[in-house]
Amino acid sequence: MPLSKLSDLKAELGRLYRQAKSGKVATSDASRLAFILNSLGRVIVDAELEQRIQQLEQQLEGDCDES
Repeated sequence: MPLSKLSDLKAELGRLYRQAKSGKVATSDASRLAFILNSLGRVIVDAELEQRIQQLEQQLEGDCDES
């Protein structure tokens, strides 16, 4: 499963939770993996915000050039 979108991470966290709850994955392992998934989520959000800021900066530069 790709983990490139927040919805992917949400699904994976749900799957991991169900596996830990059923005993298929040790809770200590699930905790470590959940931490990694949450870290990936922060990276995705930060990358999206960075891209949006860059787009806004480019728009502002274009507006300033037209003045």
